[in-house]
Amino acid sequence: MATWCLYHLITMRSPFQHVPRLVVTDVPGRKPVTKDLLARAGYTFGEDHYVTKVTRESPPDLVARIRAGQGGRISYQVLIQQAEPAPVVGHEGFATGESLVEGSQ
Repeated sequence: MATWCLYHLITMRSPFQHVPRLVVTDVPGRKPVTKDLLARAGYTFGEDHYVTKVTRESPPDLVARIRAGQGGRISYQVLIQQAEPAPVVGHEGFATGESLVEGSQ
């Protein structure tokens, strides 16, 4: 299992700072965590935000901040559940899955 991180890269100071915003734990081997997946799960992020797998080559300040508990935490399984499409709720008079436009299917 791997750990991935959405982090904010601050380049206004030297050395650059890597600030974790969300840490995704228990990610299966070859499964990537992408910005698209995070967005579908409802997470928003601005400029200078990156997603990376946390490895031995990760910036030391990022790893130290993660170990210190900075950033939110979520398991991969919960992230995937949050990214699933919301169920369609029927409206009065319409069954789920019916077209709302007359004549279209």
